[in-house]
Amino acid sequence: MKSVSDFRHLVARLERECDVAPTTYRTKLVLLAALGYFYVIALLGLSLGGVLFGALLLADGSLYVGGQVILVCGVIMVLVCRALWVRMPLPDGLRLKPDDAPELFRLIEKVRKRENGPEIHEIVINAEFNAAMVQTPRFGLFGGYRNSLLLGLPLMQALSPKEFAAVLAHEYGHLSAAHGKLGAWIYRIRAVWQQMIEAFDDGASILDRTIHRFFRWYVPYFNAYSFVLARQQEYEADRASARLVGAHVAAEALIASDLKGRFVAEQFWPGLYAQADRFPKPSTLPHATMRAALKRGATTKEYEGWLKESLTRLTAYDDTHPSLRDRLDALGEQATPPGPLEQSAAQRLLGPNHVAIIEALDKEWLAEVSASWSARHRTVKEAEELVAQHPTGRPRFDPELYGKLGLAFETLGRDEEALPLLREAALHSRGTAETAMAAARILLKEGNEDAIRYLELAMDRDGDLIQEATWRAWQFFEDRGDAEKSAYWRERLNRISS
Repeated sequence: MKSVSDFRHLVARLERECDVAPTTYRTKLVLLAALGYFYVIALLGLSLGGVLFGALLLADGSLYVGGQVILVCGVIMVLVCRALWVRMPLPDGLRLKPDDAPELFRLIEKVRKRENGPEIHEIVINAEFNAAMVQTPRFGLFGGYRNSLLLGLPLMQALSPKEFAAVLAHEYGHLSAAHGKLGAWIYRIRAVWQQMIEAFDDGASILDRTIHRFFRWYVPYFNAYSFVLARQQEYEADRASARLVGAHVAAEALIASDLKGRFVAEQFWPGLYAQADRFPKPSTLPHATMRAALKRGATTKEYEGWLKESLTRLTAYDDTHPSLRDRLDALGEQATPPGPLEQSAAQRLLGPNHVAIIEALDKEWLAEVSASWSARHRTVKEAEELVAQHPTGRPRFDPELYGKLGLAFETLGRDEEALPLLREAALHSRGTAETAMAAARILLKEGNEDAIRYLELAMDRDGDLIQEATWRAWQFFEDRGDAEKSAYWRERLNRISS
């Protein structure tokens, strides 16, 4: 799969094929899924065959040759087994026991029985605005799955208990009997193949790199072929929500997740991290204040505007989830902004342990951000001091000073003042890669193609920036819809990553 456009064209063709000849499509999908298993089993078979051949040579009196064949093939077989039995890490977060949140466990069991879903081995609370069913294979490609239900505390604080039940039903719907055996199998191995390619990404041995190279070719094609079925499963999972709580509440859950997720991402977190510019340490903790922030939420006007924007988005090929409008249409429901939240799912379902969970996640957050928070505070203070020394913003030209002053203005969010200084500093023979990248970042935000000139300059001066700069260039043309230039930069990115 050479480019994103290739992926989209293939998916579009497969959607038409699925509509016209669904049996043919599903047959191809099963065969492609089996190819991955055939590849790894063939590796084991060839190495085992080599060992047996070596044993025959030994029996025939060729001791040296037979021993060498057994040794080489035996080592390969051990390496293959080690690679295929790679242990996938379990999800991070707080593990809950039934006594920790009995109301939550009762709801989960109710939904599981209703959807005929799989057994849940653990329930994990984390800091994401999301919910997900994660299956971790105990034996690599050969299964033995451990099912983890990941529940983001921010999502639970944003939704009502009924809306949250709709989300649970949606997640169970992906792995329930409602999808059928093929659908559940494909949903599961889509995640497994992706985990496998990540597991072999940093492989040190030649064999690890060989397996990784195969999966880098195979996984994009498998994802494209299974994309159509995965999107159908999203609609089916939404119907599972509607069966449990009704179509209206299922629709409310979709809208609330969309709009309140945007509120958290665009207002709550940026507002919190902006405090680092003024305070050396966090003055407030996120999860302790998020409940009140979500209850207040965005303004009615903001929610109405965001909802209109969401409803104008079309179903795309970069996500298996259909657009919000298509999902609401499939449920037969109208779009209305979320109303006030009287009681959150977190308050109801986590009960007395709600506060303890908040404190635990806030403690983790504080440990994770303390160093970067302090560094940001120092950087802002240094930038303010430098800018104060040059109130006109245009001292006598010196590439080093212009670069530092331009970076200081960028740090303070004063891009208009930063860009001229960064341009001059970067183009000078003594300019740095850092100033070139900073100039490129501002130009990219402005949609100015001149940014590519500075990305190239940054790459020439610092090889460590090649992958980031190439990715930024590809993303710029991809967002612009310039297929020719996007393909060029995508090819460069693929060469770098291979």
